[in-house]
Amino acid sequence: MELSAMVSYQTSAFEASELLHEELALRGFSVFHDKCSFPLGIRIERNMSDAVRLCHVFVGYLTESALYPNSLEGSRRPVLDAEFKPIMERWRDASSAGKSVDVGPRPVVLILTHGLGDPRTEAPERIRKATGEDISSLWNPITLDQTTSGISQPEAAAAAACVLGAIFAPGGVSATDQPIDLSVVTRGQGQPLAFLTVDATALVGGPASRSGDPSSWIRYLAGISDLQVALAKWSRNRHLRIMANAHISACIALGRVFNQAAGWQLTVVGRFGESNFRAYPHPDSRLAIVTDLVGGPGDITVEIDLVGAGVTRMATEQIAAFDQSPRGRLQIHLKGSEELKPEQIAAAAAESARHIRRFVADLRPERAHVFCASPADFAVLMSSRLTSLHTDLCLYERHDGSYVSSIVIPRSLP
Repeated sequence: MELSAMVSYQTSAFEASELLHEELALRGFSVFHDKCSFPLGIRIERNMSDAVRLCHVFVGYLTESALYPNSLEGSRRPVLDAEFKPIMERWRDASSAGKSVDVGPRPVVLILTHGLGDPRTEAPERIRKATGEDISSLWNPITLDQTTSGISQPEAAAAAACVLGAIFAPGGVSATDQPIDLSVVTRGQGQPLAFLTVDATALVGGPASRSGDPSSWIRYLAGISDLQVALAKWSRNRHLRIMANAHISACIALGRVFNQAAGWQLTVVGRFGESNFRAYPHPDSRLAIVTDLVGGPGDITVEIDLVGAGVTRMATEQIAAFDQSPRGRLQIHLKGSEELKPEQIAAAAAESARHIRRFVADLRPERAHVFCASPADFAVLMSSRLTSLHTDLCLYERHDGSYVSSIVIPRSLP
């Protein structure tokens, strides 16, 4: 089973629907869509009747045009008659059914109104007149700013966070004692669905991988942070099984958010199998560690190259543009040319994290600039142990033979 959401909207509100699609996808929902234009890594190609019947979350974005004010009696009103009214019927059936009646789980329904007057009074009355449905009985934790032309990105993010918290509340999706499957996709197409699928390809990747801009990476970090909070409240089970087709920045951020100090136990599926700290605690990591105490007044750099990508050279070019020379450079390389096996991935991640923590503790920089070329499973596991650093982590992505800034993970992140 994959956790799914549906966004219902009228065609003129397409930009608003895209924002809602993106923010829901950043928080683990596989999104039902009809005319979605941005390139998703994970898409559910089903018709809207199936979406209404199967979705766990329904977000309706109702505007003036969505009420079809000039339509003739009996004319087609897809948003209202094929989507809004059926989901209300499903919600009522699931709310009132006895335990002996199997009508499926009750969906989380969030109706957002814009341009219909006061969201608490005028908008519900207009919707009732158009459909016969009373939305005043629905859960409604958020109202949109009615002075703007449409929903904003922060409002879309807040709405997605609200429904995420609701679906993982008591009475929502049942908790499990099994590992929670989480797929993280920031590039490529057509990856398999998991119970939770964080999909940021629309923002930072695409079929041909891009490096992504910092504003998009901030949204990604906010999305996985909301997901971590919701999951932590939902279940005592803190074991995640992660599949990642993602940028290194996405992997490092994921591990930092779902960190070991918060009790998360991560298993990451890599090219040669599954890696985690429980199965392989102490084998040889095959790492070469070089510490360069430059002695400058600035930050530190962490340069990790496990795939022979020339990280130190590209990092040196980036360091030349810093305002101040670094206090020190920590360089982590792989001994030999053979690729790391799962047990070596876990050991290398643990050893790298240990050296990074010690380097930060010794030099106490304001920021640690991390340049990393490694397997995804290494990046996730390594960063899950980078807690209580008391420094900001500045991450970078490769672009046209050099590095560009991606995410800044603040030291305040739990």
